[in-house]
Order: sequence, then structure tokens, then C-alpha cells
Amino acid sequence: MAAKYLTLDVGTTAVKVGLFDRMFQMQDMVVKEYTLRSGPNGTVELDPNVYLDNVICGIREIMERMHLAPEEVASITCTTQGETLIPVDQNGNALHDAVVWLDARAMEEKERIARQYPKEVFFEKTGIPEVTEYCPISKLLWFHNRMPEIYEKTDKFLLLEDFLIYKLTGKMVTNPSISCTTGYLDIRTKRLWTDILERNGLDPRKIPEILPCGAKVGLLSQKAALATGLTERTMVTTGAMDQAASAIGVGNVVDGIVSETTGTCMCVAASVKDLKMDPERPVPVYVHAVNSLYLRVSVSQTAGMVLKWFRDAFCEDLKEKGKNAYDAMSALAEKEPPLSRGVILAPFLTGTETDSRVRGAYYGIGLDTTRGCCIRAVMEAVGYTLLEKLNEMDVESDRIYSLGGAADSRVWNQIKADISGRQIVIPEIGESTSRGAALLGALALEDIGRIKEGIGKIQIRESYKPQPENKKLYQDGYREYRSFCETVIRYERSRRLAGEGRENPWKEENRK
Repeated sequence: MAAKYLTLDVGTTAVKVGLFDRMFQMQDMVVKEYTLRSGPNGTVELDPNVYLDNVICGIREIMERMHLAPEEVASITCTTQGETLIPVDQNGNALHDAVVWLDARAMEEKERIARQYPKEVFFEKTGIPEVTEYCPISKLLWFHNRMPEIYEKTDKFLLLEDFLIYKLTGKMVTNPSISCTTGYLDIRTKRLWTDILERNGLDPRKIPEILPCGAKVGLLSQKAALATGLTERTMVTTGAMDQAASAIGVGNVVDGIVSETTGTCMCVAASVKDLKMDPERPVPVYVHAVNSLYLRVSVSQTAGMVLKWFRDAFCEDLKEKGKNAYDAMSALAEKEPPLSRGVILAPFLTGTETDSRVRGAYYGIGLDTTRGCCIRAVMEAVGYTLLEKLNEMDVESDRIYSLGGAADSRVWNQIKADISGRQIVIPEIGESTSRGAALLGALALEDIGRIKEGIGKIQIRESYKPQPENKKLYQDGYREYRSFCETVIRYERSRRLAGEGRENPWKEENRK
């Protein structure tokens, strides 16, 4: 009997092909990297066959490495980034390179849609606080307006997961999780929002059929079986957006559970049953891969990337061969007291959420400042960011499942616990997104007992409780952090005004 689940986690710059057993323990993983192509006017593209070729190579490598017989693989389930769009003809041939989610070419189209639908209307209908140039609805309109010959030839506009599923099965389908950030999915009905399409002259028939997450799509085609070395009896299933798959993989499938991932960026996700849209606090709401739930998601662009910057700029000596520089940096941070001897970091290395021109800054550098202080200040800034995201999301939870590279740092985990006032739990899961995809594969095969057992058997590696003696320290520290960040933002605004030869209102404010 086939007893293995194969997963495809297709990210921005790499695909991870994973193999899981029937207890959802990862047996092996192959990573294949690729490089995006950036161009003028914010374009970011990639030949869609690059994704496919890396998927095929990854599957073949993992089969060979694990000495797998083709019939041992029960299912293939894909989870991908959202918003990457590929127009294909009736035969599934790509008519244009993949327009990657980072692509910002559709600025004018975004502005047109924003004039049609005020923010509160768009948010209420889609769960997205406002239409952006990254939304596929904007990119669809771009093709319609700027490349009408491609638009007319397009049979379906596929998202990345949809494209790979088609290449594996010959069937064009999508799912509500991967589609929920397109701008043309009604988040309540989980069907197409036809009004926004038709109002802009876009044909709803160019969007593929929507199947539930974790549903059977079809058996592997003969061509795909030959390419991958698998059998035509292998079932291909729908998956989910990577954030939803990660939530499932870590057991975030019950109302009120919160998980956070600190990697390059920070993503905080909370499973919620009630679909509440608060225009005053517009936190994105996604369709969860669990039918009865939604996923409230808040993202910060600057998290682990700040520590990486500090490592590369100031810790070259810690990059000894065979050693992890981050472990050495954590050891330095652990030697310093809470609040880092007064050092504060405004972590705006790539700008704020509303102004990309703002830059970061340290405050409080003195003769007693060490590298450890500066490293700890980075960790505390990310801890404060976590607190802000939790406050934005308005979700009651006394524990947080913590994932990503930062979860390997004991001192960082304790800082997050002390600042957030919640228990930080580190699950014994290396690849939660791929594990979530494996669980969705089992769901499609109706292996319900295995799914419940798999979710229930998540092992806890470590747990960190808030330290009462640090509570007041970090409450005061957060107020100082917010004040400093606001000062940095005001300074950038005043600097721009001065450069434009306009009166600087900040100077007047400081004189009062």
C-alpha cells in the first residue's frame, strides 16, 4: 500500500520537495533554488517552466536518494506563495512569463480599482485591507489593458499552484486559500466576486474552477509520471497558500490559536471562526485550509533580516567554518540585561509599512555598549513588533507557537515571551508548511484518522514562560521604543521637507 506523502513547497526563490511518512514525520527534503528576473517599472518575472523543471528534478532526486519505489507515493500536494500569476492557452502553454507576487507593474490599474471600490468596501468583500498593485486583480487588468493580444488568447489565468497542478494532471483548478489574496474572491462565499471582474471588462470564465483545499484533483498524467518517475496511480490534490499550510502543520486549526514565524520577515497567524472586519484595524483575513475557519494574518517585512544585516556588517569574525554565527550572536545577547543597557533599535531597514523611505536607527549607544547590546536590541525590537501585531489582531491567546530560524535562539524566545506576556512554545517541527501540505494530501485521500493523529502528535521541543520580574521593564521599554520609532519617522519626514525647500513643521513642534 502507498504510504508516503510527497509535498511541493514552492517559495519565492526555491522549491522544497518533501517526503513524509503516514505519521507525518519528514523523511527527507530536497531544495532547488532559482533566481527571479527584475526589470523596469517594478517588474519581477520568471519563466514558469523553471518552477516546473525544479519540481521534477527535486522529485527525481528525493526518489533516488530515498530508494523509493514509485508505488510507495500516495499523493502529491502543492503549497505556494500567493499572487504569482501565469496566463495559459487552452493547451496549458504559458503565454507570458510568470508575473511574480513581488511585481509592481500594475500601479495605474490598482488606482483605477481603488477609485471604484473604497477601502472599506474592498476589505469587507475580500478580507484584504485595500487593493494593491500586487493583487492579481490589478495584474489581470494590466494584461487586459496593456497586452490585449495575450489577454484574448488566454484560456485561464492560473496562480502558481494551479499551474503546477495542471502540469501534473492536465486539469485547471484552484482553491479558495491560494485565491483569497487575488482581489476577485468573495471571502464569505469562497466563490468569485464577479462584480469586480465584469465592471473592469474581465471575463470570469478565465478563472479556473474552485475546489476545496485538500481535495482530489486527479491522477498523475502519463507525461508527468514519465518525467517524475512516479506511477500514474499517484493522486494529485489541492493544497493551500503557504501561510495556511504552515498553520495546519503546526496544529493552528482551532479558534484562538496563534502561531508566528520569524524568518526574514515576521508573520503572525491566528485561526478565527468569526469573520470580523474592523476598518479601524484592517488586519488581512485569509481563507484557512480548514473549512470552518479563517486565518487572520499580520506581516512585518523587517524581522530576521535585521539580525542577518548585523551579522554580515559587524560579526564577520563569528562566521567560523563549521559554526553557526547566529548561535554565537545569541550567546552575546544572553550576557546582556533586559533593555540592552538602554540601546534601542528602530528596525526600519526597508522602511515602514506606510513609507519605504524611512530608515532604521540605533539610540542609546554609550561607552558601555557592546555588540551583545546591539544584538539584543535587534531581538527586543522584533519582540516589540510581535506585541504590536498581536494587539492589531485582537486575538485572546495565552500561548504562541513559534516557528522559523529565530525559534532556535533561547534568548530570543525568552525575550518574545517577556515582551508579549504569553508563553512561547517551540514545536518539534522543522518544516511546518510542507507538513501542512502532507496533511492536506491525507485529507484528500480521506485518511481522517491519520490526520487527527498527526495533528495531535505534535511534539513540543521547548517552552518559555514570561518572567514576572521583566514585565514592568518591558512595559516601560515598549513605550520608549514607540517614542523613538515615532521620532525617527518624524525626522525622515522633516528631512524630506527640508530637501524640498518647504518649511519644517517638526522644528516648530520641537520649539513648543
